[in-house]
Amino acid sequence: MKTKKLTKSFDIALLQSILIYVLFAILLFPHFRYQLNPDGISYMSIAQKYVLHDYSNAINGYWGPLLSWLMVPLLLAGLKPLIAANLLLIIIGLTVIIQSNTLIKTLNLNLLLRYIVLSIIVIVVICFVYTSISPDLLVVSISLAFMNKILDSSLRKSKYEGAIFGLIGSGLYFAKSFGFPFFLASFFVVSLILYYTSDSQSDRRRIAGNFISGMFVFLIISGCWVLLISHKYGGFIIGTAGSYNRVLQEPNSLGHPMFYAGLLDPPNSTATGIWEDVASLKTKSWGIFDSYKTIILELKVICRNLLSFLTILNELSFLSISILLIGFVYLLQLGRQLVFDKLFYLLLILGIMFSGYALIAFDPRYTWLGNILILIIGAKLINILFDTIPLKKISGVILIAFFVISFLILPVKSIYNSLDSGKSLFELSTRLTKLNIHGKIASSDDWESSYYISFHNGWQYYGKSRNSTESEVENELKNKLIDYYFVWESSGNKMEFLEKYPEITDGNIAGLKVYKLK
Repeated sequence: MKTKKLTKSFDIALLQSILIYVLFAILLFPHFRYQLNPDGISYMSIAQKYVLHDYSNAINGYWGPLLSWLMVPLLLAGLKPLIAANLLLIIIGLTVIIQSNTLIKTLNLNLLLRYIVLSIIVIVVICFVYTSISPDLLVVSISLAFMNKILDSSLRKSKYEGAIFGLIGSGLYFAKSFGFPFFLASFFVVSLILYYTSDSQSDRRRIAGNFISGMFVFLIISGCWVLLISHKYGGFIIGTAGSYNRVLQEPNSLGHPMFYAGLLDPPNSTATGIWEDVASLKTKSWGIFDSYKTIILELKVICRNLLSFLTILNELSFLSISILLIGFVYLLQLGRQLVFDKLFYLLLILGIMFSGYALIAFDPRYTWLGNILILIIGAKLINILFDTIPLKKISGVILIAFFVISFLILPVKSIYNSLDSGKSLFELSTRLTKLNIHGKIASSDDWESSYYISFHNGWQYYGKSRNSTESEVENELKNKLIDYYFVWESSGNKMEFLEKYPEITDGNIAGLKVYKLK
């Protein structure tokens, strides 16, 4: 009777969380409807190519296809790309809350902690939704579904669960190319542990059968995309993002080519700029075992990324690292029985994901899954503490308040600091539309702002010119047949050769001059 009451109450908690999430999403939408990032432009542009049946250019080795695929129905319904992208992220955020709810139920948190964790997750997910247009939130949702399937003993219960795991793995890969090795490693390690810790021979047969069928489904479905992108790029590849990011980790790397390589042709006639398919630049990556020097270099990359990872965790919550350490200590004291504890599998999969990123690069977006899991793990540890040690009511209240505040500082601060982001550039792009600008665009500086304005107005942006002599800049503009040159105030030095071209803004736009070169 008691269990039934708790379950009913928790369903109400979930419903309340969903309603609060939807309300927040709607209220904040006007303040984030113009928020934009370079990755988001690529996903929206690729989605538009699918709508136009431009499949040869839509197939892309750098950007996973799933986010763009999910955007297509919204575009076909007549929504503008930026509206469609934001609406899709809101829907994905809703699935993250639902999957988080399932995980919380599986871990049997008490009713108070369930309400608290779900409330925090609502704010965290809102922050993710309005931080950037990227598939990372989609990865969080699918990864949580993967973990929920593992924790409900699906691999042992039924001989038909393997196909579902294969579909989940394919979803991870289609969301981001990193999902391919992440799923392979996670599914293999978990299946192996479950196999050797099962006493029943029938359980072992089901686990082995599910692993084989899961891998079969995963490789068949994912293999279709691997064949498509391998054919396009002329060699076997799972994705180009990993190799590109590895180039950026070289000691002598100058960073992204857009910021130093001068003007770069967009990869196709409907791309806003080179960032839609940066793999077309044919950057050559390096292998870990190419030589003794590359092994040392990789070790340095790992150390640097781990330090970055710890910094990001500390920004997430000043309790994050402590929660992970306490979680490890809790599991270690269980001895061999730790493999039967659900927290073990959460930390294991989290460790596999972070280890994979440590080989390449770390970005705050890559730890979004960690944000959710560390929050839930921390709540579970508090739950265990309450069940084990009788605390005074005031002590419990202070502990929970401390816990809640630590996880709310970052998302609340991020949401506040990002209010109306992108709005000024959208308004500027609207003003520039009246100048009848068309054709090929380049800029003296501020690649990102120029890229956003070009996206809003449907221009092709060739990038920022090199920081070189006037004659070299002029020749570069002529060689690329640039029609309009944007000169931002931040570019500094005055270029005298521009005096022979008309400046079409008449000085009415602060910080920007636009020269018509043709």
